[in-house]
Amino acid sequence: MNRDSTLVDRWEFWTALSLLAVISVGCEAVRNPSLERARDTYQRARHDPEVVGRAAVSLDKAGQTLEQAERAWTKEKDVTEAEHLAYIAEKRVEIARATARRRLAADEIQQLKSKRE
Repeated sequence: MNRDSTLVDRWEFWTALSLLAVISVGCEAVRNPSLERARDTYQRARHDPEVVGRAAVSLDKAGQTLEQAERAWTKEKDVTEAEHLAYIAEKRVEIARATARRRLAADEIQQLKSKRE
Protein backbone atom coordinates (compact mmCIF):
# COMPACT_ATOMS: atom_id res chain seq x y z
CA MET A 1 0.00 0.00 0.00
CA ASN A 2 1.47 3.33 -0.92
CA ARG A 3 1.44 6.55 1.02
CA ASP A 4 -1.02 8.38 -1.30
CA SER A 5 -3.64 5.68 -0.98
CA THR A 6 -3.34 5.74 2.84
CA LEU A 7 -3.87 9.52 2.88
CA VAL A 8 -6.95 9.20 0.67
CA ASP A 9 -8.36 6.48 2.93
CA ARG A 10 -7.82 8.64 6.01
CA TRP A 11 -9.34 11.67 4.30
CA GLU A 12 -12.42 9.63 3.30
CA PHE A 13 -12.72 8.26 6.82
CA TRP A 14 -12.56 11.70 8.47
CA THR A 15 -14.92 13.21 5.90
CA ALA A 16 -17.47 10.46 6.50
CA LEU A 17 -17.08 10.79 10.27
CA SER A 18 -17.53 14.57 10.08
CA LEU A 19 -20.61 14.20 7.91
CA LEU A 20 -22.09 11.69 10.32
CA ALA A 21 -21.48 14.06 13.24
CA VAL A 22 -23.16 16.95 11.43
CA ILE A 23 -26.17 14.81 10.54
CA SER A 24 -26.60 13.50 14.08
CA VAL A 25 -26.41 17.01 15.56
CA GLY A 26 -28.88 18.24 12.95
CA CYS A 27 -31.37 15.52 13.81
CA GLU A 28 -31.34 16.48 17.47
CA ALA A 29 -31.97 20.12 16.64
CA VAL A 30 -35.15 19.58 14.63
CA ARG A 31 -37.45 22.46 15.46
CA ASN A 32 -41.16 22.99 15.17
CA PRO A 33 -41.92 26.65 14.37
CA SER A 34 -45.58 26.32 15.40
CA LEU A 35 -44.61 24.99 18.79
CA GLU A 36 -41.94 27.65 19.27
CA ARG A 37 -44.42 30.39 18.38
CA ALA A 38 -46.95 28.95 20.87
CA ARG A 39 -44.27 28.82 23.58
CA ASP A 40 -43.30 32.44 22.95
CA THR A 41 -46.92 33.60 22.95
CA TYR A 42 -47.62 31.76 26.19
CA GLN A 43 -44.46 33.06 27.91
CA ARG A 44 -45.29 36.66 26.98
CA ALA A 45 -48.76 36.23 28.46
CA ARG A 46 -47.30 34.67 31.63
CA HIS A 47 -45.27 37.84 32.13
CA ASP A 48 -48.25 40.15 31.63
CA PRO A 49 -49.66 41.01 35.07
CA GLU A 50 -53.06 41.94 33.63
CA VAL A 51 -53.48 38.54 31.99
CA VAL A 52 -52.17 36.65 35.02
CA GLY A 53 -54.35 38.61 37.41
CA ARG A 54 -57.57 38.77 35.41
CA ALA A 55 -57.56 35.60 33.29
CA ALA A 56 -55.57 33.00 35.21
CA VAL A 57 -57.95 30.13 34.44
CA SER A 58 -57.86 30.79 30.69
CA LEU A 59 -54.09 31.11 30.81
CA ASP A 60 -53.82 27.81 32.70
CA LYS A 61 -55.86 26.10 29.99
CA ALA A 62 -53.46 27.49 27.39
CA GLY A 63 -50.54 26.15 29.42
CA GLN A 64 -52.09 22.70 29.67
CA THR A 65 -52.67 22.62 25.92
CA LEU A 66 -49.09 23.71 25.33
CA GLU A 67 -47.89 20.84 27.54
CA GLN A 68 -49.95 18.42 25.45
CA ALA A 69 -48.37 19.85 22.30
CA GLU A 70 -44.90 19.42 23.80
CA ARG A 71 -45.69 15.78 24.64
CA ALA A 72 -47.04 15.11 21.16
CA TRP A 73 -43.85 16.57 19.68
CA THR A 74 -41.23 15.04 21.96
CA LYS A 75 -42.67 11.71 23.09
CA GLU A 76 -45.19 10.71 20.46
CA LYS A 77 -43.32 12.28 17.50
CA ASP A 78 -46.71 13.31 16.08
CA VAL A 79 -46.01 16.47 14.09
CA THR A 80 -49.61 17.03 13.01
CA GLU A 81 -51.00 16.70 16.53
CA ALA A 82 -48.23 18.90 17.97
CA GLU A 83 -48.96 21.65 15.45
CA HIS A 84 -52.71 21.36 16.02
CA LEU A 85 -52.31 21.64 19.80
CA ALA A 86 -49.81 24.49 19.44
CA TYR A 87 -52.38 26.38 17.38
CA ILE A 88 -55.05 25.75 20.03
CA ALA A 89 -52.66 26.90 22.77
CA GLU A 90 -52.05 30.16 20.90
CA LYS A 91 -55.78 30.72 20.51
CA ARG A 92 -56.29 30.03 24.22
CA VAL A 93 -53.69 32.66 25.03
CA GLU A 94 -55.61 35.09 22.81
CA ILE A 95 -58.78 34.19 24.74
CA ALA A 96 -56.96 34.86 28.03
CA ARG A 97 -55.81 38.25 26.76
CA ALA A 98 -59.33 39.14 25.59
CA THR A 99 -60.78 38.00 28.92
CA ALA A 100 -58.29 40.17 30.79
CA ARG A 101 -59.16 43.20 28.62
CA ARG A 102 -62.89 42.62 29.11
CA ARG A 103 -62.52 42.33 32.87
CA LEU A 104 -60.35 45.43 33.02
CA ALA A 105 -62.96 47.37 31.03
CA ALA A 106 -65.74 46.09 33.31
CA ASP A 107 -63.77 47.21 36.37
CA GLU A 108 -63.20 50.65 34.85
CA ILE A 109 -66.91 51.00 34.07
CA GLN A 110 -67.77 50.01 37.63
CA GLN A 111 -65.34 52.61 39.00
CA LEU A 112 -66.84 55.32 36.80
CA LYS A 113 -70.34 54.39 37.93
CA SER A 114 -69.33 54.51 41.58
CA LYS A 115 -67.76 57.97 41.10
CA ARG A 116 -71.02 59.28 39.61
CA GLU A 117 -73.04 58.27 42.65
